[in-house]
Amino acid sequence: MSILLLTFAATSGHISPIIPIALVVVGLILFIFGFVKYREYRVLADTPQIPIRSVSMGLSHVGGTSTGGQPLTSPLTQVPCYYYEVRVEKKVKRDNQETWEETHKERAEVPFYVQDETGYILVNPQNAEYNLPQAFYGELRPPALLSIGYAPKKVDPSLGVAAPTDDHLRAYLNGSFTQARAALQGSNIPGAKVMDKGLAVAQKMQMLGVSIGADGISMDFGNHAYRFTEYCLPAGRLTHVLGTCTENPNPADENDRNLIKKGENEKTYLISTKSEKKLENSLRLQAFVMIFLGAVLILGGAALGLHSAHML
Repeated sequence: MSILLLTFAATSGHISPIIPIALVVVGLILFIFGFVKYREYRVLADTPQIPIRSVSMGLSHVGGTSTGGQPLTSPLTQVPCYYYEVRVEKKVKRDNQETWEETHKERAEVPFYVQDETGYILVNPQNAEYNLPQAFYGELRPPALLSIGYAPKKVDPSLGVAAPTDDHLRAYLNGSFTQARAALQGSNIPGAKVMDKGLAVAQKMQMLGVSIGADGISMDFGNHAYRFTEYCLPAGRLTHVLGTCTENPNPADENDRNLIKKGENEKTYLISTKSEKKLENSLRLQAFVMIFLGAVLILGGAALGLHSAHML
């Protein structure tokens, strides 16, 4: 990487001083986060899983089935879950190059219990770091006559559900229209009916592929492709939780006296449906990649800065 940067510098003439500084800053950020991730890996590896009945106050690692509470419904795969995150990206053309641009991100979570053969414990997921398999990945292509082939879609087979249809994905994109119309229909403000009819027309147009944004109606007739990614923590799934055990302030019964949350002193708080081995490998790989790329960018940025200052 450093050699490539120096080669580029030698052939491109003057280099803005911002470039090497930016490379070093990004490299430092990656380097630091890499060591944070490595620490999480070491904490997980050094904290053996214990039966829920034997949990004591402080850092604990438990595993069991996610259960209890009032599950959410994941927006795309429609499975009962305690956490989901959906990211929507749109393919746009900038500087004669096509790229994916994030247009929408949504996440939600609710408390749940983890239960094994010895008991159960409440999990407060606030500020937790989730390490979950991808539940769904797919694209929605424009309904143009020249569209060829099928948009790729992949759903986690362990969920036991079919991939969402194109109509379902379009309906998700139109969710903002549905919410706005519901609010108007339940209000008594002057002109609410007229505005509702206008939104109804706009919603139908977007369902047909006409892009509508903050700048008005874009008459590209659905000439954009969208990419959807969803992660979720399904109900009834084997789940590992590494966090801080404290006293439950609102126990439901005598067996519900503890809960796991993010600690005030120990910041490590992981929730995952991966096996313990896969989770360790995932954290270790992330740490290695971040540290390696960080070091490369730092060295490359420093070399580029020295070269531009005619010191190398």
